[in-house]
Amino acid sequence: MDHRRISGLGNYEFIDHTADIAVRAYGDTLAEAFATAGRAMFDIITDSSLISPAEEKTFEVEAMDLEGLLVGFLSELIVLHDAEGWVFDQLAVRLSSKTGLTTVAKGEKFNTARHRHGTHVKGVSYHMMEVVEPDGRKPAHVQVLFDI
Repeated sequence: MDHRRISGLGNYEFIDHTADIAVRAYGDTLAEAFATAGRAMFDIITDSSLISPAEEKTFEVEAMDLEGLLVGFLSELIVLHDAEGWVFDQLAVRLSSKTGLTTVAKGEKFNTARHRHGTHVKGVSYHMMEVVEPDGRKPAHVQVLFDI
């Protein structure tokens, strides 16, 4: 498996899947694991190391449970990318509860002169999803399947 470490966040790995792309993202906290999953998604879309944190977008997500919160968070990032052209390399997630979060995302608009085209992410699936809080021995992790 391909393991990557994100500066200031946890690490992530790609999980084998036949048709789509699955990622397991880690963090010291669940909020950090969410942020790592978002950053992993932008590594699928483009080379996130080329993204400048020039501008900031803040958004909130509400859901029925942690799984819905993860889907809502990643889906909002997909909408910001697809509808407005944003790519992000810094994501700060704050979980206000098990049903709400606030994200401050830093990045810029996709620029074909600077950013490479990776794989288009169409959506996020509940299939294979895991949301695991830290337990003192192991860090938090989330696993998500991206529809491509």
